[in-house]
Amino acid sequence: MKADLIGAKASVILADGFTGRVIASGSKALYIRGEQGQIVALARSGQPAQTRFLSANLETSKIPTRSAVWSDGKKLSFSDGTIVEFSDASVWHGRGPDSYDVIPSDDLDVASILRGVMDIHSGQNLGLTLKMIHGQDKAEGAHDSVRAYEKTFLRVASDCVRTLAQSSNYRTPGLDIEVGKPLIGLGPGLTPSGDDFLGGMLFALWHLNSAYPSQFRHDTDSIGNLLEYASSQTNQISYAILTDFTIGQGPLPFHDLVEAMLTGRPICKILDCVRLVVAIGHSSGWDMLAGFILGMTMIHEHAIA
Repeated sequence: MKADLIGAKASVILADGFTGRVIASGSKALYIRGEQGQIVALARSGQPAQTRFLSANLETSKIPTRSAVWSDGKKLSFSDGTIVEFSDASVWHGRGPDSYDVIPSDDLDVASILRGVMDIHSGQNLGLTLKMIHGQDKAEGAHDSVRAYEKTFLRVASDCVRTLAQSSNYRTPGLDIEVGKPLIGLGPGLTPSGDDFLGGMLFALWHLNSAYPSQFRHDTDSIGNLLEYASSQTNQISYAILTDFTIGQGPLPFHDLVEAMLTGRPICKILDCVRLVVAIGHSSGWDMLAGFILGMTMIHEHAIA
């Protein structure tokens, strides 16, 4: 079968000579680890594009974990006989502010967007922390009607997000990024909720720095320290995706969202993008979105007024 799309990083990883094994397999995607530690995913058609993903019309859950995988630069072959040709697939790369005209930073109304997102939030996820990002003392309801381990997870995460939100010196916009270390590997999911939150935050910081380099401080040293810590504190799939976020590469709906914000689209259009973001995974969309919103509030002093 033929791949519909291949991410730019997957295209590089799957160059001639790649060999690896399936390390996780589900109904929406399977993940492959190369002999050199590279991570690439084969996603079922219809899943959002990402830089490490190639997508094809097949049932990914039918390919067993531990299956051998190899590539000759034109097709991906599995030991069960499955072959996915990708030489003619379109290569996808998440666009950034260098590909569109951004509005002045003073016109970026993060506060209204934050309130709109809070109004449509649902579920037990890190979207509950939006209230404290907005400046309220706690995420109301974050500890209600959930199992004991979820209560502990949300409590730890909420405390960490509160500290992050309070760490910014708005006269010199920025975050004490290393305060986020307790979130690494925290919570449920193949990509733990804490990792998703930090990924969304780092994605926002990269795009703000790209859009407004003279106004925004991008603390690359702290990000490097956070990634070094994360390399031993979370699983290899989540770590790989987190590194992509730090260079401004995320799922396609996130690129649509940040472009809508940075080009001054109407709030209704921005919330349409938000709804596509929060549809990602079971809770990953909301977890990533909450971190993204926190990152976006760092652009100027009155972002969350």
